[in-house]
Amino acid sequence: MAAGRVLAAGAFGLVLAIALNAQQLLREASQKPFGWERDGSVAVWEPVESASSAVGLHLPRLWADEALGRTVTDPGGTQAGSDSVTAETPAPADPGAAGGIVVAETGADGDATGAPATTPDTVAVIDATGEPTQAAVPTPDNPLRLAVIGDSMVRFFGDTMVSLANQTGVIDAATEHQLSSGLTRPDFYDWPARIVEVMTTDDPDAVVLMYGGNDAQALVVDGQIARPFSDGWVREYSARVGHMMDLVTTDPDRILIWVGQPIMRDPDFDHKMVELNKIYAAEAATRERVRYVDTRNLFRGPDGGFSRYVIDEAGQRTDVRLTDGVHLSTIGGQWLSQLLLDELGEMVDLSSGAAS
Repeated sequence: MAAGRVLAAGAFGLVLAIALNAQQLLREASQKPFGWERDGSVAVWEPVESASSAVGLHLPRLWADEALGRTVTDPGGTQAGSDSVTAETPAPADPGAAGGIVVAETGADGDATGAPATTPDTVAVIDATGEPTQAAVPTPDNPLRLAVIGDSMVRFFGDTMVSLANQTGVIDAATEHQLSSGLTRPDFYDWPARIVEVMTTDDPDAVVLMYGGNDAQALVVDGQIARPFSDGWVREYSARVGHMMDLVTTDPDRILIWVGQPIMRDPDFDHKMVELNKIYAAEAATRERVRYVDTRNLFRGPDGGFSRYVIDEAGQRTDVRLTDGVHLSTIGGQWLSQLLLDELGEMVDLSSGAAS
């Protein structure tokens, strides 16, 4: 075949590939940190994506993703283009609805108030404020519904935690994650809107949230770009974290565990995660039914810093982190999952389960 025809065929294939994948290319461009590089990339791919979608060239990619069980957000959909959190807070569920983990105040006569008349046997637990409350005891017939949600960190332990949780016999768990997402960039993925959907449709009794790995970047405050960890940035990010906590716990029957970031290999990145953890801990401390879980000590190496290998309870050197110095290995995911289930067990009586 003539060289010119080969070149033309290659060029046609490249153009077709770009058209078929224009939405993903725009997503990746939108994901970049604020700055000239992102602006340029978005400016290039927006018209390409618009033209591709207008003639339906994006559909084969969506069909293939659907067939493979993948979720791809449409760049032109409701989860794009927002610089602020606008999700509506769901109305509290009926405290008397069956199946919920009911947290009620104790009256002066010692009886629980606000609990449904058919509540299972109750047990005293300690909430985030340190005050005793009453909570329904989940059973195999009435399991606790648990949702494990977050960014790419959840990808590496979510399925493991679901498996361990379901083995208790009194937990019905599910997990979801969104790669490269977080709370600083709702224009890339709108987590508050998604949380409202999950709380409304799935109505979990307990929720585990983990974010932060992608959040140490600029965000928009009143139309202006705020530099990471500046005063304005901290105020806005803290508000977003608090808003997420409130979206979950608006239902008085629901509890939340917010997972802090583990120690990281890169010192600069680790410092940023420490600052984010301070925000998570501070916001959780002001809210009932929200517990912050520090994970740094769980993965601390022999010298007190980051290490891929940590000594387990049996004295064995165990690989708990991936080579990227950020994410968890399979064993690391097991460690974190067990820690979170132990924390959950302190908030809710799981003693009727098979694994108790």
